[in-house]
Amino acid sequence: MSTEDVIELDGIVLEVLVGGMYRVRLQDMDLEITAYAAGKMKKFNIKIIPGDIVTVQLNSYEPTKWRIVFRKINKDT
Repeated sequence: MSTEDVIELDGIVLEVLVGGMYRVRLQDMDLEITAYAAGKMKKFNIKIIPGDIVTVQLNSYEPTKWRIVFRKINKDT
């Protein structure tokens, strides 16, 4: 998968679902999606909790699967 085939958007995690899935609200649009954590996030045991701001990627070949690739650090909490 090349970087040209990927759409990246920012969102806020609303809730943690079963099976390693997350419900995310996209910031640019008023749209709720389900996403899963990328392999590197699982490998390095990065925790994602509700309220976190994350970057999600959408592959143009599989438009129903979103992937969380980055968790932004909140300085105020």
